[in-house]
Amino acid sequence: MDHLRAPELFIAQDGRWYADGVLMTKKEIVQLFASHLKKDEHNNYHIHWQNHLYPVEVEDAPFFVQSVIHENGQPTILLYDGRKLPLPEGKIIMKNSIPYTSLFWLCDTKLSRPSYSELCKNLIERDGRYFIKYGDNEWLVEE
Repeated sequence: MDHLRAPELFIAQDGRWYADGVLMTKKEIVQLFASHLKKDEHNNYHIHWQNHLYPVEVEDAPFFVQSVIHENGQPTILLYDGRKLPLPEGKIIMKNSIPYTSLFWLCDTKLSRPSYSELCKNLIERDGRYFIKYGDNEWLVEE
């Protein structure tokens, strides 16, 4: 009996998933893969599925925020993989003028320009520091 080879999985800097160089278009599969994505102690990513590990090459960050909406006065992020989550607590970190936040691991989520622009509608400055403010919640914007 022949064993099937696992596809080479790749996440591009814009959050798109590829298998053997082909863009994955089934959102259900992308969401399944993204929800089982893990990071090991060597900063390598893999999908842990049915007691097997499938390596995933990540060009920049494994998660990508396509847009931000407001629900109950709080920001909700819409990820490329289709999930809708509250903006995680913590900082928004700027690296080379690109904003990142941390869902599961440090700087694992890249914000698109439109999503960051939406958040910046609630940008405030206090003592030379910048914050995104929604109600009583604040996210420090830090270099």
